[in-house]
Amino acid sequence: MTTSAKTTRKMSPERRRLHNLARFWQQRYDACGGDHGELARVSFDRARAAATRAQREGRRPQAMYELAEVLNAWAEQAEQAGKRHAS
Repeated sequence: MTTSAKTTRKMSPERRRLHNLARFWQQRYDACGGDHGELARVSFDRARAAATRAQREGRRPQAMYELAEVLNAWAEQAEQAGKRHAS
């Protein structure tokens, strides 16, 4: 994601904040290379940070609970797939 300094200066403060946030996470994803474990950690960190922000700002008071529900559902699916594979 390349944006010139001139374009960044013209952005509203909220748009600039979102742009910087996207750039921050993209740099972290890029740094993972082919390490899937690190990619999972970065993705979890990003989701946790987004949920924390959403709760703090009052946009989604149940954000952390929603994240937990999604992670729990994924884990259950993965566990079930492992059981089917082992049979």
